[in-house]
Amino acid sequence: MNTLLEAPSEKDVIAPIQDHANPPPQILLVDDDLHLRQLSAGVLIRSGYNVDTAEDGATAWKALGYVSYDLLITDNKMPRVTGLELIKKLRSEDMTLPVILASGTVPVEELKRHPWLRLDATLPKPFTIAELLDMVKKVLHAADSAANSAQLFRDCAMLDNKILQAEKPAKAPIRDPINPSRRILVVDDDNDTRQLSVDVLAGSGYDVEGVKDGAAGWKALQADNNYDLIVTDNKMPNMTGIEMIAKLRSARIAVPVIMATGDLPLHEFARKPWLKPDAMLQRPFSNGELLETVRNVLHTDDGNDGGKETLLPKYL
Repeated sequence: MNTLLEAPSEKDVIAPIQDHANPPPQILLVDDDLHLRQLSAGVLIRSGYNVDTAEDGATAWKALGYVSYDLLITDNKMPRVTGLELIKKLRSEDMTLPVILASGTVPVEELKRHPWLRLDATLPKPFTIAELLDMVKKVLHAADSAANSAQLFRDCAMLDNKILQAEKPAKAPIRDPINPSRRILVVDDDNDTRQLSVDVLAGSGYDVEGVKDGAAGWKALQADNNYDLIVTDNKMPNMTGIEMIAKLRSARIAVPVIMATGDLPLHEFARKPWLKPDAMLQRPFSNGELLETVRNVLHTDDGNDGGKETLLPKYL
């Protein structure tokens, strides 16, 4: 069996026929092992892909600022910037680039704590040439399918929006999609996830604060009830998201709530429908999905009867 420490034979790598109308995928390969990096790149190039290489995460991050890649293949343990740190940078910038983590040690626990990193695949070292090529093919195919589905969703959403606009009365005002005065409280016990949400929302013009759990969130709401929205995780120490919502309802605080969590407590909401939030986001979700949900919840009052309509994202 050929490994990546051996030169590939002709039967391992078959160069596809190039379609000039559809250029081959552009891959960024990141690994601090020079021999493995060169050999992996050679295998991919001979299989018809365009490949750039980087010796660590810091160099790769610079390359990502200049080139639009179709796939990132990265080691984890590297000097300066590790693979996971590189992926965190990607996701914090809302880059939806597919990622394969090719590493001798896959950081399973950290990936569980940070589902928003959204790895497309892991490839434990040592791997064979065939395993590398097969994984690249699968991830790129899945990315193409997802892109086609996303385009279909956008087309349908645009059509729905045109229909809704046509049905609105002529006096309906045109709304500013972002009101910089809107104040949002983000409640999450994971520091990285909380900071990412705060940065994304603040970058879109919202006034955002973050706290570490439901107890801290409830304390902030008692001190200042002028928040326009709460975005909260559920499973947190001291006080869960549901427990915080229950306190809000008991105190008759009418601030809208988005529950953003990996395990939505749907059975609990079925038993206690008065605790159901205004919208729900299941992790992992993109920065764009977070912003879209926030806009939906903050702009549901049509200005006619003063009532609020609960909007759930179409992807739930």
